[in-house]
Amino acid sequence: MHWSIMIGQIMGTKIRLHMTFLFFLVGIGIMLWIQSGFGAALFTVAFLILLFLCVLLHEFGHILAARSFGIFTPEVILLPIGGISRLERIPERPREEILIAIAGPAVTLVIAIILILLLGGLPDPLKVLEGTSGRDLLGQLAYVNLVLFFFNLIPAFPLDGGRVLRAALASRLGYLQGTRIAAHVGQAIAILFGLYAIIIGHIILVLIAVFVFVAAGAEAGLVRLRAVTSGLPAGESMITAFVALKRAAPISDATDALIRSSQTEFPVIGPDGRLEGMLTRNDIIKALHTSGAQTMVGEAMHREIPSVLRWQPMDEVVRLLATGTPAVAVTESSGRFSGYITSENLQEQLLVAKAVGE
Repeated sequence: MHWSIMIGQIMGTKIRLHMTFLFFLVGIGIMLWIQSGFGAALFTVAFLILLFLCVLLHEFGHILAARSFGIFTPEVILLPIGGISRLERIPERPREEILIAIAGPAVTLVIAIILILLLGGLPDPLKVLEGTSGRDLLGQLAYVNLVLFFFNLIPAFPLDGGRVLRAALASRLGYLQGTRIAAHVGQAIAILFGLYAIIIGHIILVLIAVFVFVAAGAEAGLVRLRAVTSGLPAGESMITAFVALKRAAPISDATDALIRSSQTEFPVIGPDGRLEGMLTRNDIIKALHTSGAQTMVGEAMHREIPSVLRWQPMDEVVRLLATGTPAVAVTESSGRFSGYITSENLQEQLLVAKAVGE
């Protein structure tokens, strides 16, 4: 999220473009311009832009299906290897997750069928790959969408096929056990896929395999975390022993606190006991580099820190942390700051729960 920029918003869902996609697009364009000329570079860049438009439509298939079950999607992020939609919550029923999962590939298949109808049938793949006309561009898009349709049906969690597998397992074994098995299956497939990609020397396929492997583990960890914290109020998981800072204090005070404590996030508390912002380790280092040790804490801190009341469920905290915020503040009904929760201290809670066998 920190490496992405918002390029638009549709029906309340923010569309963010990851910077690596721009680097990829520019890099491919420059390389082909040098090797094959401006025409070849322009054709490929146009193809990639249209392809990611197709990926965006795929993601909105998921988004609209989720919305039909009352699940909002705050944002979708476009990466060089595809798109990621952030649902505000996990579907409650396996049937809902199955329908949401297959909605994306269904849109991809519809796109491929429309392109094939426009072309009057599937063209010769060899001629399409060698051509540079508008018809060849549509032909390549048709073939790639067909490939994406079948690829997404592979039961490798967290691909769409893997989500269908997880939902099917969850209906019999429970959500946590179903996710664990689906994640293991996804990682096994990713390893085999990665080995094949290495053998044939295809670096993009290797990156896709790594992404699937890491994403499967990360999502399984998130589900375990939700299982451990589910039903608990935020007040039971918050950090209460911390060093607080004042808005008017110099960054040098934060530097001292960073060195003499184990904290990496420092709440900035106002005179009324309310949270005014959060200063992270990265904020401190950046301020020291750019404006020096006398920079005021208030100039460098994060001002928009989400908050929950201490009695609110941890499910809401986990959802907020998944958006990329450095911390979630916990407050009293009066608005006074009580503590905060970070991804790191939730991971520690998960480790403790695993150690005691929960």
